[in-house]
Amino acid sequence: MAGGPFRLSEEEGPGAIVNGWIFLGDAHLNPYRKDFTWDAFRRLVADPPEGLVLMGDFFDFWFGFSDNTHLESLYGDIREAFERLGEGGTRIIFLEGNHDFCLSGEIFGIRVENHRWEVSLQLDGLRLYLSHGDRASGFPHNLPCILLKNRILCSLLSLLGPKVITPLAFLWAARSRRCPADGRLKERLRSFALQKLREGVDVVIMAHTHDPEAVQWELQGRKGLYFNVGSFREGDYLLFSGGRFTLKKFKDGLP
Repeated sequence: MAGGPFRLSEEEGPGAIVNGWIFLGDAHLNPYRKDFTWDAFRRLVADPPEGLVLMGDFFDFWFGFSDNTHLESLYGDIREAFERLGEGGTRIIFLEGNHDFCLSGEIFGIRVENHRWEVSLQLDGLRLYLSHGDRASGFPHNLPCILLKNRILCSLLSLLGPKVITPLAFLWAARSRRCPADGRLKERLRSFALQKLREGVDVVIMAHTHDPEAVQWELQGRKGLYFNVGSFREGDYLLFSGGRFTLKKFKDGLP
């Protein structure tokens, strides 16, 4: 795919990030079982990129409580990273997943553009469609996200408050992560991506399956790309820099 914005490659190792965009998801950061992922995120954004898109399930649990002091204290080890992003002028977009939802437009006091289901974005003239992918997973896999992101349930959870909901949420999160994605889920997301590409977008980016993937289709004389960013917990992320998308993977557990 040389010679245009649709250059596609997979690399392992660091790679400089200069005025680029990082897309990552399914880190499932959990304050009760901290692993190398926490440090990997801090190092990855130490030099703030132009844009950071959190593709959902970045946290094992996050909710937009009116007072998020409790959750912010649990996740305090990455506060400085978000503050650095804010100071560096990074545009932060958050696609809500099925573990982090009903956000309130900020994390650690840093503004984020949060979207419940999807968002369209233009980068270097490319039309992007972004979604966590949970709603596209089809029945019955999409039931949890439809229920959890329901405004009535969100209001109820907010009313009960973080001290009641947070411990229950982490128990549910641990159980939820034990259910691996199957081939049918991946195929559903591919089919959904192809549909969006046929509607006119150039690139579809999703997460949710925990498996990185890059697919190119020829669509009536133009190219369409689908990326799944994989799981940041396994070292996977997507970089857009210099007009090029690159699926990246940590080398020796570090970005």
